[in-house]
Amino acid sequence: MFIARDLDQFKTLFVDQLKNMLTDDELGAFILVLANSQQGTFLKDELADDLKRTSKKLKEMFSLGKLKATQDDSGVFEKLLGLDQDNIPVWNARAKGEWQLVCNTLRQLRPARASSHILKTIKQPYDRSGFHFNKPFLKPEILWEGEFEGVTSRVLFNKFPFSDYHLLIVVSPEENSPQLLTEEKHRYAFSLVAGLADIFPGFGIGFNSLAAGASVNHFHFQGFIREPLFPIEKKHWHHNAGNVDYPLEVKCFQDAGMAWHHIHQLIEDDVAFNCLYRKNTCYVVPRKYQGSVDLPDWLTGPGWLDVAGVITVSDEARLNSIGESSITQALASLSVHR
Repeated sequence: MFIARDLDQFKTLFVDQLKNMLTDDELGAFILVLANSQQGTFLKDELADDLKRTSKKLKEMFSLGKLKATQDDSGVFEKLLGLDQDNIPVWNARAKGEWQLVCNTLRQLRPARASSHILKTIKQPYDRSGFHFNKPFLKPEILWEGEFEGVTSRVLFNKFPFSDYHLLIVVSPEENSPQLLTEEKHRYAFSLVAGLADIFPGFGIGFNSLAAGASVNHFHFQGFIREPLFPIEKKHWHHNAGNVDYPLEVKCFQDAGMAWHHIHQLIEDDVAFNCLYRKNTCYVVPRKYQGSVDLPDWLTGPGWLDVAGVITVSDEARLNSIGESSITQALASLSVHR
């Protein structure tokens, strides 16, 4: 069993673990739970009372200087003090022609980490002194840990989620591997999605290489549960046997081996890329290195979700003002041809 036996048990575990994470002296946990609660009305309602109680106590402790917290968490909490936390809106999605915009107010508070770094190669050594998923302070953020299909995985909450039931799936965390995809891990992701898509309808996995939106150089995938198709999955695109050009070059594979052959060549050629794994399908998108092209300020650090056609913004004004052609042009500016 991976995490839970069915979707209902998964959602119950998701909520219970978030509630259990809250304490009166831990800013990081509060920020994570608050950000996850904004995904929709179900999570917001389930977590509202616990968040309100914890927020009151944390504000008191923070004003007295009695909280021990990282610089990142203190900075985020100071920004939260300027918001009416009870009235932070849940995510609001809007179609923009072929694309989708999602207003996610709290995503703007996320520290950039490596997603803002300008790199010259996607092959970087693992740095034990940097941020990684074996840090002891991350233990309360673990949703599930165990072995599935002979592979040990650790599943954590995403502190600043941007997709439904957003998870960080750290494969073989004890190996301290950098964020460089291998055939074994690619096949694991392909198999995992194929096996779980009927148990958790809408389950899928995203992957960012370094220089393509990855913010942590410790090997991980990003899991989610989303039943509606992503724009990249629409049947009229050329990569899905249609007759319309997608703004980026996309290869769509129904065979894990053929997908790996293409991914391996990208890695050999040091080309940045994103992957989207859906049931029995892998989309591979080569793209320009982050920082190598001028992008609009609403598309900073684009990763797998962005190239799949879903753009996250942090305020309603942007949600209303960005049009389909602007999104198309921004995505096209990332395109490389292989």
